[in-house]
Amino acid sequence: MRQSASKKYFCTALITVMLTALSLTGRAQEIPFIPPVYNYTTGNYKAGNQNWAVAQGSNGVIYVGNNNGLLSFEGINWKLHKLPNNLSVKSIYIDSDASPERIYVGSFEEFGYFEYDEKNQLIYHSVKSLVKDYTFHNDEIWTIHPFKGNIYFQSFSAVFAYDGKKVTTLSPHPAVLYFFPVGDDMFAQLINNDFYRFDGDKFHHILTRDQLKDDNVVAVLPFDDEYLLITSKSGLYRFSEDTQTLTPWKTSIEPDLTGAIINRAIFSANEQYIFGTLNSGLYAVDRKGNKLWHVSRSSGLNNNTILALYSDREHNIWVALDNGISYIRTQSPFTFFEPNDVQIGLVEDILFHRNNLYVATNQGIYHYSEAEKNFFRLPEFDTQAWFIRTFGNQIFVGHNLGTSLLENGKEKVIPEAQTGGMDIKQAVINGKNVLLESTYTSLYIYTQTLAGNWIFSHRAEGFLDLIKNLEPDHTGNIWAGHMYKGVYRLRLDNALRKVVEIENYQSLDSAKTALPDPVKVMKLKGRIVFTDGNRFYTYDDIHGKIIPYDLLNRYLPDFADTYRIVSINDTLHWFIRNTEYALVSSSGDTYRLVDRIPYSILNNPPNMGRANVYVADEQTTYFCLNGGIGRYIFTEGPKQKRSTLYLSSAEYYDRKNDQTSYLDPRKKAIIAYQHNDVGFQFMYPEYSKNVFRVECFLDGYDSRWVNTAEDLSISYNNLPAGEYIMKARVRDNSGAVLSTVGFTFRIKNPWYKTWWAYLSYVLFILFITVLLIENHVQKVVERKNKLFSEQENRRLAQLDKQEKEITALRNEKLESDLIYKGKELASATMMIINHTEFLKNLRARIQSCMLTGKINRSEGNELVTMIGENLSEEDAWIVFQENFDLIHKNFFRKLKERYPALTPSDLKLCTLLRLNYSSKEIAGMMNISIRGVEAARYRLRKKLDLNEAENLVDFMIKFE
Repeated sequence: MRQSASKKYFCTALITVMLTALSLTGRAQEIPFIPPVYNYTTGNYKAGNQNWAVAQGSNGVIYVGNNNGLLSFEGINWKLHKLPNNLSVKSIYIDSDASPERIYVGSFEEFGYFEYDEKNQLIYHSVKSLVKDYTFHNDEIWTIHPFKGNIYFQSFSAVFAYDGKKVTTLSPHPAVLYFFPVGDDMFAQLINNDFYRFDGDKFHHILTRDQLKDDNVVAVLPFDDEYLLITSKSGLYRFSEDTQTLTPWKTSIEPDLTGAIINRAIFSANEQYIFGTLNSGLYAVDRKGNKLWHVSRSSGLNNNTILALYSDREHNIWVALDNGISYIRTQSPFTFFEPNDVQIGLVEDILFHRNNLYVATNQGIYHYSEAEKNFFRLPEFDTQAWFIRTFGNQIFVGHNLGTSLLENGKEKVIPEAQTGGMDIKQAVINGKNVLLESTYTSLYIYTQTLAGNWIFSHRAEGFLDLIKNLEPDHTGNIWAGHMYKGVYRLRLDNALRKVVEIENYQSLDSAKTALPDPVKVMKLKGRIVFTDGNRFYTYDDIHGKIIPYDLLNRYLPDFADTYRIVSINDTLHWFIRNTEYALVSSSGDTYRLVDRIPYSILNNPPNMGRANVYVADEQTTYFCLNGGIGRYIFTEGPKQKRSTLYLSSAEYYDRKNDQTSYLDPRKKAIIAYQHNDVGFQFMYPEYSKNVFRVECFLDGYDSRWVNTAEDLSISYNNLPAGEYIMKARVRDNSGAVLSTVGFTFRIKNPWYKTWWAYLSYVLFILFITVLLIENHVQKVVERKNKLFSEQENRRLAQLDKQEKEITALRNEKLESDLIYKGKELASATMMIINHTEFLKNLRARIQSCMLTGKINRSEGNELVTMIGENLSEEDAWIVFQENFDLIHKNFFRKLKERYPALTPSDLKLCTLLRLNYSSKEIAGMMNISIRGVEAARYRLRKKLDLNEAENLVDFMIKFE
């Protein structure tokens, strides 16, 4: 009995092992990889939490119905477009056949459409006003569908059919819960009722509610020649309208859906059925019902409550959530797996061995359990692991404490290798097949036994340093990449015991001694390749020196930051850079970028300089991530269609009114000079998270291409008048131009540079010139007139002067004549006075002599008579005064008036002094002595009250 039991046990075990072996060799482990998920929260789109609907325009812009209105998103910028009622948008349908494109939306007691105007701004147009004979009562438009030329807006109370001009109202009873357009058909689930077909006017019964287990159909999808009906809680059904049969469709996710409530479902163009639940996130199955992936909050989804699903033109999925928006890149060749409940740390290396998955991380070695769908750490490997590699049937693990073998899930320590293992490579050195291992300090050599196992041989002497990676070449050189000191070239002696040549390269550019980015070494198609962050280099084994690798520098000029190259085959290679994994193909002497996975698209990217990949086969590559692994499946299918760069808006700023106005981006714009602050907003509907940049060149202003801001906007201030062409282009980070767009505009001349202004300037200049000429002529005339006048005045002045001089001469002559005549008159008068006095004296003497008898009386009387006849009856002095006043301007009269105390003798003296007679002459004329004249002059001075300094003669001459 014991023998038969043992035999039975042995057979059972053998069968089990054989079946297990067959299953392991026949398929790889089923790891629950999920596509990349990107979440957008209220912090991104600045609107309400809840989102109800998603659609995509013909230009690639995504529109989302949000609690605060309609959101638009083109990969960079979110914009909120509000409805007149400022309420939520619950449904969206985009009519791309309309021109311009219409974005129909439904809200609370409101529905209509947004439309871009000529300035590319969304303007809302309400359709509700066309509804007749219907009273809205808490109606919310939950779905919008086109059918037979009409647009149907569905609420839980009525259906509104819009034909572009009028609205027809349908009020079925019971009311419609959901509409389901499938191809040319339209189905409807009525509220708490049966399942119907809708012909645009009437409802035709198809299935009873009992047939659907008293549940609601929430989605109808195509399924070969049948329909797939998705109920909320009762599962999935295949329905044939031809045979009227309803058959449950069993899938691998059926147990998962038991407690879930399906709310939305779509069939994507990549043959995936995707189900959105209210409490368990998203599920995806293929046409056979096999589970493809499950995304929930625990695996990256922002929220588990799915309110709407949409498959975009690239067949990726947009998810409207109860809290946020998610974007799932189901078309991405890259998927990832990150365990939720196990923190595996930063993955350094990956190995598939005999259908077992191992990962080396900074926390140790982890093994993937297919049964548990999770990673578990091998208990004896709990320290930083740098690599896990297989050579033959042996698994080598390099870790912080040395190097070990992994056998049957347990550690087998290599006693001689007790320094941290960094890298290990198989190579033929000096004709010997060995394993080379770099460590924290030494270079280890492993040899192979006759049985094919690798064993530790020895440590190479003559070299101690920290080597990160090794690359042996076909000439026997060992290129060792130091963590910080660049690259060493090492050569071993024939016995491989000692390093006999050491050459260190810290810089590959002869003009530089060292670079902040250390030199790195790798291998491409059997050739050693170096990078220094600026260029590629290679080793010229003929001349024994490092030279620029012109081939790579020509085809991959921006890839010089590559620090690791892992080849899939002879034509496909992964270039691992500081910012991305890049897939490069080679054909002959040409290299071409095939695809790239920027770290920016990863939820948990690797640390810079620590990224690595594991090539499982020519189609599948696994990526080391931070906390998980990624998978890339290479296919030769059609490449993703590139997006188009659009000018979403062109605007100018009015400084005077502090207002921004928009231009029509579809035609040439003419802008007033006072509005010469111009701005442009571009959009590039790209949601893959690939790195790109938009550059602008304003022809007529810029001298180089300029990057836009992060929101793809650019502005120019105070542009001069002239013609401009705004050129914009999208470039990826390898420099390739992906799309271009242009816009032409003209800044008009300022008013002071217009033709009429120039005409005004000419006329004004002519006017000013005429005025200046006239003024100049007038000034010349005035100057000449002035000169002539001055000359005339000078002539007249000269004549006047001459006349005055003549007059003065005449006056002087006249005065001289007057003086002379006055003197003659005075002399004559004095002579007459003296003669009269003489005659009087003579007559008195004769009379006296007659009295005395000296003369007889008769003779005496005769003499007296003769004397009397010669005496003038007039007083000569009085006559003289009168004549003198006439000549000398009333000299006597004024003198008497001013000095009334003057006697006739004084007046005579004054007259003689005015005539400038000397004292001697005066004495003779007045018949007195000179002394008497002086005495008379003295008395006169006293009467005239003259001081001693004044000259009496000058006073008399100047008296007037």
